[in-house]
Amino acid sequence: MTTCSFDDVLPRAVVQLRQAFPGVGLADVRFIRDMNGRVHVVLPDATDQAEIVDARAALANALGAYSPGLDAGLMRFSETLSGSALLDEPFVVEDIDGTLVKLIERRVVGKDWTQAPGMDGPRSTTHPPRVSFFSLKGGVGRSTALLLWGRELAAQGKRVLLLDLDLEAPGLGAQLLPPGDRPAFGVVDWLAEDLVASPLAEAMLVERELVARSPLVEAGYLYVTPATGMRSMQQPGGFIAKLARAYLESDRGEGQGFAARVRRLLERLEQALEPDVVLIDSRAGLHETAAAAILHLDADVLLFATDQPTVWEGYRYLLAQLAQMAHIVPASGDDDWRLRLKMVYAKAAKTKVALKSFRSKAYSLWLEQLYDEQRPEDGPDVFSFAETDDAAPHDPLVILQNPVFEQFNPLEDLNEAAEAAISSTFGPFMAALGERVLGDDAPGASDGG
Repeated sequence: MTTCSFDDVLPRAVVQLRQAFPGVGLADVRFIRDMNGRVHVVLPDATDQAEIVDARAALANALGAYSPGLDAGLMRFSETLSGSALLDEPFVVEDIDGTLVKLIERRVVGKDWTQAPGMDGPRSTTHPPRVSFFSLKGGVGRSTALLLWGRELAAQGKRVLLLDLDLEAPGLGAQLLPPGDRPAFGVVDWLAEDLVASPLAEAMLVERELVARSPLVEAGYLYVTPATGMRSMQQPGGFIAKLARAYLESDRGEGQGFAARVRRLLERLEQALEPDVVLIDSRAGLHETAAAAILHLDADVLLFATDQPTVWEGYRYLLAQLAQMAHIVPASGDDDWRLRLKMVYAKAAKTKVALKSFRSKAYSLWLEQLYDEQRPEDGPDVFSFAETDDAAPHDPLVILQNPVFEQFNPLEDLNEAAEAAISSTFGPFMAALGERVLGDDAPGASDGG
């Protein structure tokens, strides 16, 4: 049996299919990767059965340990349990040496990474602007930027909701709510109760049960839905057990994964609170749950990065995954979901050389992974940008490096000096973000402030 790695499986399967079935179009084939990574190949029913039998041994040998066996590795749609219904299952599109193949992923976790935006179930058609704050690593100032912009918007008269989805490293509650002001429950509690359809999940959706107002804004509405509430603080021994259930898919009806359940929670909170804008703190890293904040909440997505090799490598993996989504939902013009993405240069050096270096690296990465190839015959709807186009996803919003915010506690450290540091460090970022998300409704937009 041939040695085959996880990364070799699909390319080898494509080679075998081209050799054995030159008349079969790969667009009509489905590749199924099971939970252990083994790949099944399903062919149209018109394919000759004798040819399939003859090809099975060579395919199994090529895939090695990643073959599910002679009979299960290669078959027709009618021979599977799902039959032709497989054609209606969600798939991702893999580019195998210039050939696009349709891959159905069978996963215990991480299914939300295989669902393209807008193709993962019903959702509210109208909602306030949402902005997800994402980073590959912690410590880049992502949560600080979120809470400071939320505070600024609330002070300007906006009703703002901050939702903490960084469930394994809860932070917004501790940063924005004194212990006595915490609501009784948090996002983790709601997800655990919703999993079993407890009536408590619906009862939580009122102020003081799942939501509290931060004292950082005296007159405005700065609502916070923390990851954890008073109950978890009082009984910390049960938190990790609840957290494990928060990520599970519900077993009611057709079930709902993590992203769909979070989206339902968010829609219910928006109905109850009527916020003008919602800011979402995503979990850092490429965890399965980060897919919700990036792909499935109809949000603008800020991709925080520092100019480091480890960060660029991580974003290469993320953008390569998102490129699979672009093949499934080939939107164009202003409706292209990729336009929601925007890089943020965090802890930036205050030099033109540093900004140019960051932008150049970001552009190279986006050009390689997610921008469309620009050909002379293509029309204006091609998703591609010039390196210096400030409207492009790769062109970053900038937050300067400032040691004041290395151990910043807004409940204790807001004073005149801190306000001056906020203005110089985050002011341009907040102004640009307000214009991007709120347009004419952004504070100061009408007077140029």
